[in-house]
Amino acid sequence: MTELIAERITDRTENLVVNTARNDAAYALTMSQRPEISRDELCRLVAKLAGAVRDVASVADMRGERLNSPAARALEEALRAALTQR
Repeated sequence: MTELIAERITDRTENLVVNTARNDAAYALTMSQRPEISRDELCRLVAKLAGAVRDVASVADMRGERLNSPAARALEEALRAALTQR
């Protein structure tokens, strides 16, 4: 019974991480289309999305459903590298 409760908590946590990443992506897309958004704001959005990519890849790893983790990590690194270009 304890395992079942732990599994439900894990499932809900993982679903929350994935749904949060989806919402972050939708918000970032909307904001990127606004002409008044500053470069700094866009950089913060990209950083948040890089974190979401990392979190979703971790969820996939934990579930054993393996995302192409090297690709997810490469995307995260590319996004972070873009932030340092000024």
